[in-house]
Amino acid sequence: MQKRVECECGWSLQTDDEAKLVAGVQQHAKQVHNMEGVTRDQVLAQARPA
Repeated sequence: MQKRVECECGWSLQTDDEAKLVAGVQQHAKQVHNMEGVTRDQVLAQARPA
């Protein structure tokens, strides 16, 4: 099942691979928003069906 995460800055990621979703959101958070330590659970809590 495809899941999507949308950031308040307008960036989004959609994939059916949970590991890629988590890694992509963590990378975006770190590189763009300087946010360290975003957890898998935090990412999945924000994910919605695409």
